[in-house]
Amino acid sequence: MNLLMDTEIAENYRSNSQKIRVITENWVLHNSYCLNCGNDYLSEFENNRPVADFYCQTCREEFELKSKKPNFLTSLMMELTIQ
Repeated sequence: MNLLMDTEIAENYRSNSQKIRVITENWVLHNSYCLNCGNDYLSEFENNRPVADFYCQTCREEFELKSKKPNFLTSLMMELTIQ
């Protein structure tokens, strides 16, 4: 699993939320697997689907990707607490 995200694919976008969406969806598509059946690959639904972003072709499980901009201080405090 590659933990680095390809930020170059979002260079043509202006909005930070669009950049994050494109980068994280690309990462999930190329690095995730089905948590239900263990299939090595997820497929992507068409854009603007109201409920799900990805699905497993083997078991038909659906997945939705959510992301948000965390508060830096909160993230740092959580990181320090976990270590």
